[in-house]
Amino acid sequence: MRSPYVVALLLILMLPFFAAFPVVPFLRDNPALSPIQQPASENPFVTLFPISKSPSPFVLYPSNDSVWIAAIATGSTSVSSQILQFFLNGTVRKPVPFLANLVVNSIVVDPVYGRAWFPENNTLAYYDPHTRQLGNATTFVGDSPQYIALDSSDRLWLSLVGSQGRSSIAVYNPLLPQEKPTIYPVPAPNATVQGIAIAPDGSIWFAEAGAKKLARLDPNTSSITEYSSPLTLIAPIQIAVDNSGIVWFTDHGDNEFGWFNPKTKEWRTLPIGYCQNNCAYGLPNAIFVNHGEIWFSEHIAGRIGRYNPNSGLLTEYVIPSSSSPLAWWAEPGPNNLVWFTALGLGEIGYVNASMPVPLSINGVLADVVVQRGGYQRVPLIVSSTGPRSFSLNSSATTQDYSGFFTPQVYSSSQSEIASSKPYSTSVVVFAAWNATIGSRNVALTAFDGQVNVNTFVRVNVVDSSTPYVTLGFASVMTFGSLVLYARRPRRPQAKPVRRVRK
Repeated sequence: MRSPYVVALLLILMLPFFAAFPVVPFLRDNPALSPIQQPASENPFVTLFPISKSPSPFVLYPSNDSVWIAAIATGSTSVSSQILQFFLNGTVRKPVPFLANLVVNSIVVDPVYGRAWFPENNTLAYYDPHTRQLGNATTFVGDSPQYIALDSSDRLWLSLVGSQGRSSIAVYNPLLPQEKPTIYPVPAPNATVQGIAIAPDGSIWFAEAGAKKLARLDPNTSSITEYSSPLTLIAPIQIAVDNSGIVWFTDHGDNEFGWFNPKTKEWRTLPIGYCQNNCAYGLPNAIFVNHGEIWFSEHIAGRIGRYNPNSGLLTEYVIPSSSSPLAWWAEPGPNNLVWFTALGLGEIGYVNASMPVPLSINGVLADVVVQRGGYQRVPLIVSSTGPRSFSLNSSATTQDYSGFFTPQVYSSSQSEIASSKPYSTSVVVFAAWNATIGSRNVALTAFDGQVNVNTFVRVNVVDSSTPYVTLGFASVMTFGSLVLYARRPRRPQAKPVRRVRK
């Protein structure tokens, strides 16, 4: 069983999920292959497959011929999990009976045996599709496995949380099942380790949601180094490392993702794009590196984000739905498809990363200085392919956005712009009289209901009595663009989702 401290933190992190998830009865196990009877949904960027609302897909792991899913169902007093296998031919197998009083929050498939590995209370469990047997590989006395990562030697690395706030990192070798796991205690008290990732150099990185830190384990020296951020982090929960050694993370307590450079000790956070549903906290969650780009799920915003570190542009794919999709998890798979769970819909789906995006956005690269109670104009160019309209708005960091009140830093907006040529304009960035002094990143968003494209501008708020010069002022005058007057845009209507019966 999980310790009370761990349960409390996980309930905080997952509260929006439980609040929006329907109460449904548990279903009996059905190990046979079942064809999907409901139609699959498609749009140009996102393809959806209805699986089941009870249990509803929670996390997943794509393999060569199928997608392994850990699904959950809520009863009147408890939560239960089940392992599902979705084949790409449109059938679903439910090989594992319901696991009572458990939320399976991680699943991976090893390339040697093809086993699906997942945490089950204080054990590391697996399902072998060849023998169709469920087994427990090892037990962690007093500790609860959280997330699992595979290294290049096919070893399993796990984040563990124990009683009284104790956390550890463990490694288990499926090729040597007779050997006991090696345990590495985490120094920080109440660290509550969550996401774990393998760096290209073989080091192990993990997120400490409770201590609000990132940490690195060197397997060669068994040493753990923890890094505290000078920025305000709420709950860093998932983590990924790119080929340059940059550590990427999601903060599942606000609307931000970010990165940490271990060489320069630089920290940076960026907000997700403007949320048409007025969600102040989009809650980015799962994060990973795919072909040099950073992908992550936006739990409450219901989108899958794609950040290009070279261009500095963020693209967000909207999961089509009339209700909240609750996009908890995402993971890259073969053929450049990025799979995700929409547990609010009882569906899984993928984003085709090879599909060209019809919108592009370019903005000022220099910092913009704004006095309290003042504003500055920022030049912007949006290009659209095909006969489509788009809207403009912005999204500030969480420090500027408290609940559903007007953000301390915000911009003008415009709705349903129809232009077949590059659209040159300027948005007006405002700073409230009570805006916090200092710099922050603001996302300038162009959106059409199916996809968002974002460029970022660094806004430095200064006191109203401080003299300043706005960088790039001459370029603003060159654009000579129309000022957009602030008003709340009407949400563009997404195109109807075409449903195709399998």
